[in-house]
Amino acid sequence: MTALPLATLALMLTLGIAPSAEAQARTRVTVFEAWFIHNESMGSPTAVEQGFFDGLDVKVVGGGPGLSPIDRVMAESQAGGLAFGVDHPDNLLEAREKRKLPLVVVAHDFQQSALRLLSWKELRSARDIEGTVATWVGYDKPVKVAIGPDWAKRITVVDQQGDPATLGAWLRKGYAFAHGMTYNEVLVARRTAKETYFTYAFAQLGIDWPENLVFTTEDTVRRHPEAVKAFVTGRYRGYRHALASRDEAVRSLVKYNPTLKGQEAHEREGMDAIASLMVTPDTRAKGLGHIDPAAWDRVARDLTRAGFYTTAPDAKAAYTTAFPSGVTP
Repeated sequence: MTALPLATLALMLTLGIAPSAEAQARTRVTVFEAWFIHNESMGSPTAVEQGFFDGLDVKVVGGGPGLSPIDRVMAESQAGGLAFGVDHPDNLLEAREKRKLPLVVVAHDFQQSALRLLSWKELRSARDIEGTVATWVGYDKPVKVAIGPDWAKRITVVDQQGDPATLGAWLRKGYAFAHGMTYNEVLVARRTAKETYFTYAFAQLGIDWPENLVFTTEDTVRRHPEAVKAFVTGRYRGYRHALASRDEAVRSLVKYNPTLKGQEAHEREGMDAIASLMVTPDTRAKGLGHIDPAAWDRVARDLTRAGFYTTAPDAKAAYTTAFPSGVTP
């Protein structure tokens, strides 16, 4: 239950206004996004601004380097709060299998991966990837899995850094390969790179995973299913509204992350890529946030083949399809 500020409550009582039952009954929820608030995470800020989270008081918290959504959800939940996070399937499986954390995915933001490999040389296959690969903490497994079990003999993984948009060192040819998201770094490379380079979707390299998965704890799913349903539905109502009203969505993003001021055109441009990841035949038929069980089978298979597990992880226990959003694009 969300309490009204004491000053507000005192003023209402002085004026003879009783707090509404709705104001008193809203359930407080926190969502920890995977990265800084920007276009990839526009669903929840837009939903808050538009009042799409029925019965919930949602706090949206941005992420960044060194901030694990998994650890933050666990800490908030252990403190008695209701929390959701956004992360990738390989990280969720690792948290469940190796750390034994009781987490469960309730929706998929992106039906396909936005991750791309930027390369100064043309590749015939993932086996041509040799040398230094730059990425962000927690984003290294797709390239390792694509290469295979001997990836450690073929590549060195380093932290990706340098302006513009973490591509600075790659643009200066400090290393051969860098990671980029279709809605951010890929756009920067297109505008900035002065020499010929190549961009590869990980599906081209044999890795076809969903991305930006919304998760919570098993206890939250068991004890607060109505809140889970309201959050999932509200988030995707937010995405649908944002994709239909992009200038308005960008204004909301700037409100939540003032560092985006002056970058509005870039954020809006990236929404085309986000729409392509979210709006698919499956989500047109089954709703945004759709969970594809076959995608989880691929993740478990690929990670096991690459040697990250000796036996296939229990991917089916990592998600639930009990909370379809019902929000079609």
